[in-house]
Amino acid sequence: MYSIIIVDDEAGVRNSIKAKIDWNAAGFQIEAEASNGEEALKLLSGRRLPDVLITDIRMPQMDGIGLIKACKQLYPALRIVVLSGYSDYAYMQAAIQAGVKDYLLKPVGRKELTALLEKLSAEIAADQTDEQAQRTERLQREQQLIALQEQMLLRLVKEEFFSLLAMKERLEQLQLSAFVNESLPVRFITVEMRVPPGRLEDEREHIDLLHMAFQMLCRESAGSHRQVYPFYDASHPSMMHFLVHALEERDETDFADSFIRQIRHQIRYYLKLDCVIGAGEAVSGLRQFKNGYSSSMLSWSRSTIHGTNTAGERQVHDLIAAFSPEMERQLVVSVENGDYKAYSALMERIVPKHIDYPMFSFTFVASRILLLFHSIAKKYGEGETALQKRLWDCQMTIGDFHSREQILEQLEELARLVMKEALKTRSSSGQSIVKAIQKYVDDNFAYELTLTSLAGMFHLNETYLSGLFKQHVGVTFSEYVTSLRMKKACELLSHSDLRLTDIAMLVGISSSSYFSTSFKKFYGTSPKEYRERYNSKA
Repeated sequence: MYSIIIVDDEAGVRNSIKAKIDWNAAGFQIEAEASNGEEALKLLSGRRLPDVLITDIRMPQMDGIGLIKACKQLYPALRIVVLSGYSDYAYMQAAIQAGVKDYLLKPVGRKELTALLEKLSAEIAADQTDEQAQRTERLQREQQLIALQEQMLLRLVKEEFFSLLAMKERLEQLQLSAFVNESLPVRFITVEMRVPPGRLEDEREHIDLLHMAFQMLCRESAGSHRQVYPFYDASHPSMMHFLVHALEERDETDFADSFIRQIRHQIRYYLKLDCVIGAGEAVSGLRQFKNGYSSSMLSWSRSTIHGTNTAGERQVHDLIAAFSPEMERQLVVSVENGDYKAYSALMERIVPKHIDYPMFSFTFVASRILLLFHSIAKKYGEGETALQKRLWDCQMTIGDFHSREQILEQLEELARLVMKEALKTRSSSGQSIVKAIQKYVDDNFAYELTLTSLAGMFHLNETYLSGLFKQHVGVTFSEYVTSLRMKKACELLSHSDLRLTDIAMLVGISSSSYFSTSFKKFYGTSPKEYRERYNSKA
């Protein structure tokens, strides 16, 4: 049922219009009446906007032209129908200039009124369908953007990234430009849900539903603060992470503490669950995100359902500074080359044996090294390996170690295992290293990828890598990346209403025009034609 407001200074005219037809049968309901423009504006400001406004032109106080101009400024989507007499030609010209398309001549005839209402009904229905489609498209874009933001944040804290410039460009594309600022202080917060003993009796289906509810609540809580960004590791469904940055007018530490209290309260109140929360050290710059994340995980490992343990943060701060991007690069090279002597020398520089670091601080270093090991193991391993699982299990229980010797012994054993895994891939047949590179490309084709960057990451000569890739994959590196991007584009064109600019960004192409050109060259048809043809078959 569509709504109408009638505006005319003569009550007789209003009553006559109301009596002309069965409005309900026509799909309309007259919600209100007004006797002049000023009265009509007051009505409009105090209620839900009607679908149609029928107004006379000649009225006291504010005439129809004044009302139309005000409505076009305040309510541009409102449909306006003008009532006019044969002698109101000049007024009608003014109404048309103001944007009015529909009119009724006085006295209003039943046939003309019915025809106009049928026309308006069809237009409103079409507009509502378009609005629903636009809402659906916006929702799809928002969901895609949120998923990509979460993937990006997880990547920044767990994966090796070859180009700081490429990461910054991607952050800009994903509306995370605040983190491009190298001086912006941020903190990571880790939240794990804990199910009270005996509540579910290990029913798998119920725990999965609780995981889903927990993740939704965390995202909704973050959504109410524009400086909080949630992200999630699918391997650990009971845990959510948050990246928090300060607004200019608020202190970052105070806000992070306030958010921790909020999320703890909501999990207890709405889900009836306990939770363990860790708050990391404040860090600045993308290269320090892994340090901030590691300190958050360490804080989590030392906390309980009764409170967050942040003891030892001052000691950790010095170690965060020591664990620089250059130090991390050297550690990666030593491990991937299987050079245990170089690795041990670097570890001695980070935590010299003659300095008696508190266990909390020393455990931070172990947590940070484990994160580095995990990144290397994933880089050279095939899928989720037993080694990767062992590394993560160690990461999750690092807070249980009670001595420096225990931690060093564990790190030494794991370092040798990761070195063995990397060397096995690098020193075996060319097919093994290409397989690792191909897997990396499959996971990262949406980012800027070049042979030069990949050759540097996998310690190979660029020309040698180019030939090796063509030999084992059957196509050139460039052809392979293009194929991945075009196949993903087809999927998005077929199963979403996303704009071409959005799809181009999602598949790693910065220009929509270049995307269209590449797509047509690859498939022989434009993206628009492909979508239309797919929809016609659906």
